[in-house]
Amino acid sequence: MHKLERSLDLPAVIAFAVGAMLGGEIFVLPAIAAGVTGPSMWLAFVAAAVLVLPAALSQSELATAIPGSGGSYLYIERCLGPVAGTIAGLGLWLSLMLKCAFAMVVLITYLRLILDVPGQLVAIALVAGLTGLNVLGVRKVGRFQSMIVLACVLCLTGLVLVGVAQVSAHDQGSLSKVFGPDPFLSAGPAGFLSAVGLVFVSYAGVTKVAAIAEEVKNESRNIPLGILLSLVFMCILYASVSWVLVWTYDVAALAVDQAPIASLANHLLGEYGEVVINIAAVVALISMANAGLLAASRFPFAMSRDRLIPSIFGTINTRFVSPVTSVIVTGLAIVLALSFLDVVRIVKLASVFMIAAFMAVNASLLILRESGVQWYKPRFRSPLYPYIQIMGLLTGFALLWAVGSVTLEGIGAATAVGGLVYLGYGRRHAPRNGVLRQLMGRSDIIADAPTPPPTERAEVPAAHTVVPLFGSEASPEALVHLGATLAERHDMEVLKISDLPDQTILDEDLVEGDRISSLQRRVLGLADERRVPIRFHSLVSRDMRKTLYEYANRTNSLWFVMSWREPGLIIRDPYQWLYTHLPCNVALFKDAGIRTYRQLLAVLEPGPHDALIVRTVDQLASLYRARVTLARVLPMNATADERAQSSEYLSQMQRLCREATSTEVIATDDWVPQLSKASARFDMLVFGAPPDRPFRATFLRSKEDRLMEEAHCAVVRLKTPQKEMHRAVSTAPRHDGVGDIASLLDATAARAKLEITRKDQLFTVISETFAQISPAPVVAISMAFEAREQQQNTAMGDGVAMPHGTLPGLDCTRMVLVTLARPISYSSSGVKVEVCIATLGPPTDRETHLRLIAGMSRLILKTDLLAWLRAAPDANALLAAVRKAVAQLADRTETGATRREGDGA
Repeated sequence: MHKLERSLDLPAVIAFAVGAMLGGEIFVLPAIAAGVTGPSMWLAFVAAAVLVLPAALSQSELATAIPGSGGSYLYIERCLGPVAGTIAGLGLWLSLMLKCAFAMVVLITYLRLILDVPGQLVAIALVAGLTGLNVLGVRKVGRFQSMIVLACVLCLTGLVLVGVAQVSAHDQGSLSKVFGPDPFLSAGPAGFLSAVGLVFVSYAGVTKVAAIAEEVKNESRNIPLGILLSLVFMCILYASVSWVLVWTYDVAALAVDQAPIASLANHLLGEYGEVVINIAAVVALISMANAGLLAASRFPFAMSRDRLIPSIFGTINTRFVSPVTSVIVTGLAIVLALSFLDVVRIVKLASVFMIAAFMAVNASLLILRESGVQWYKPRFRSPLYPYIQIMGLLTGFALLWAVGSVTLEGIGAATAVGGLVYLGYGRRHAPRNGVLRQLMGRSDIIADAPTPPPTERAEVPAAHTVVPLFGSEASPEALVHLGATLAERHDMEVLKISDLPDQTILDEDLVEGDRISSLQRRVLGLADERRVPIRFHSLVSRDMRKTLYEYANRTNSLWFVMSWREPGLIIRDPYQWLYTHLPCNVALFKDAGIRTYRQLLAVLEPGPHDALIVRTVDQLASLYRARVTLARVLPMNATADERAQSSEYLSQMQRLCREATSTEVIATDDWVPQLSKASARFDMLVFGAPPDRPFRATFLRSKEDRLMEEAHCAVVRLKTPQKEMHRAVSTAPRHDGVGDIASLLDATAARAKLEITRKDQLFTVISETFAQISPAPVVAISMAFEAREQQQNTAMGDGVAMPHGTLPGLDCTRMVLVTLARPISYSSSGVKVEVCIATLGPPTDRETHLRLIAGMSRLILKTDLLAWLRAAPDANALLAAVRKAVAQLADRTETGATRREGDGA
């Protein structure tokens, strides 16, 4: 693939940016702005430059991380995805192309002050000449740009110096009022803000440098320096010219002047001076049109390389080393605009979209920084992040509001055209996701992921463990060591995974081979030491979350062991969706540098994670020969009954452990500081993940997040899968509970072949059934089940759900068995359920519930229970199916034991 030549140095970059800003605006907008806000119009140019600064800094950083042709389009497409990229690319191309046409209209106005020429024909001829110049190559363009920009700047600077001298000589007393004549804000704050929005487009060209980033030498230095220096310089020049105009002319007269710079030159330098300035204006406008044409042509070029528009626009001519088709089409579009369109009106609409594009660039930087993608490695970083970018977003909204109804027209038109282009071409040729899409809810991943059938699940090792390494881990060995502990000598896989942008070719040599080899050697050495079968793989992915999710499904993983990530400033954890939706247990490990674990603290709370915590901490204690403390936190005002119930709960969880444990009830109203202080007495802290609240988990810190940050020891945070509970069944208590199931079921607690179509109807039937066999009202039972369902979707897979509720005051745990005439949707992801096994008990009887889960899971996985339940026509047949499954399991267990005895003999 041909690449553009890097031939632009810092002076060329500055000249290009200054030339892009030296357009029709400086020769027309001061007069219009004076009519909007009065003498304060020069300050509007300063304010506009300040408001452009966030986008300029963001563009500078983005250009050093993604140095390709396309500028703002490129960053928006990489971050927000191909739909937004198509809209932004076409909108920015339209904006720059029409601003070029606008520059030609202003150019003819000034040219006619010198010569009597046919305006439209001359403008078309100039566009044709500039198009040919750009076809010849960017090096020639850069040289031409430097010369005309220097000449124009010298003329305008000379005009300012003469103007300041004359104003000083005639208005010494007035100059004590530096801001300008009274009334300074003739139209009030609203008029001033409107003027700022009007002149904002004067600086739009400053970010055009990023559109040619692929052609800049030493881009990490020259792009940010060139952008900032040109912005400061043009702010001073614009403000100085406007200030001289304010002090030289009456504001009312200035507001109706169609060529204010020419009038100023005539006033200060006479007729010959006006001619010189008019020539300078023509040259500057040619420069602006040239820079705009060059930058605009790079948008179709970049979009074509990304397969959003036909490939012909991305072809680079081998002789001239320039995108000839893109340049010629842009030139023709400018000619058509000059010939048929009301250019001034359309430029105003395009300028509105330019403000919106600047806002999108600021948002893109925020998203890329917070996403944690590995490939985003800028060599220049915007200072005062994220406050600069947030200010850019807020001020952008203010400017769009100040512009008025034109905002909706401009953004609506660009969105409609870009959307149609994407639907007609890009959708078929560029099926990819931007970084933002990867951070959001990924229903596409869930829909596409293959789910192993039940027969395959039973053949996969129950403790299969995957340890993904992203390259940011403090100690990969410590993470692998924890994974090996949880694997319990079963198969384990370590993945070194690297991510790339969608558009990067996967066979590029982007992974350092020596570093991977070193990591592999250490991992396999640890495998020999621990006698755990570990396989090591190195993967490159364009969508890391999708890759890991599909890997978990394909390997039927029981555990994913991952390193805890330091929280971002805005997005707490970009992998939060993955933790929540992985179909396996997840362990997040914070490494505190401790290598010997003698004291373990497990914080328990009745809910979806407590059995997993107990089983895990028991494993760790067995390996490290550590002492375990099981703790529960209660508020300071907890009653004696609540304390007694907590002690009983901890005693039940204690009975699930093989290793010796102690218990502790911690009374505090300040949960995090107290546990953080307590963690100083331990080497490792283990607790469960917070409830699934997508928005809060993504942007706001939970108490569990704070504890991860503030703990004084290593931390392991555990989570059972949200969608399916069957993957966590093996981490339930070791007592199978099969005998308990048969004793808890009777005909009153069984309902067969119910005609139900919704989940809420199912829960109503379950609650009414429990009300017949327990001393609790239907409403309280229903609320208990709904509260638990908010914590975790209780679908087990294979059409089975096992909801559970707890109610104070119950004397024991009871079970209800319900089958449906046809499957119903049980979750937002479309999981279907037709067999429901529900349990209800007191909060203190957690042990019985866990035993029932383990027992029922064994019956489902090891016998033909599901087939018998689905075929059962009534309650008695359901009970018979359960008894038959219990007997079948007992026979298989006895047969297996006899076979093992025979093999041993």
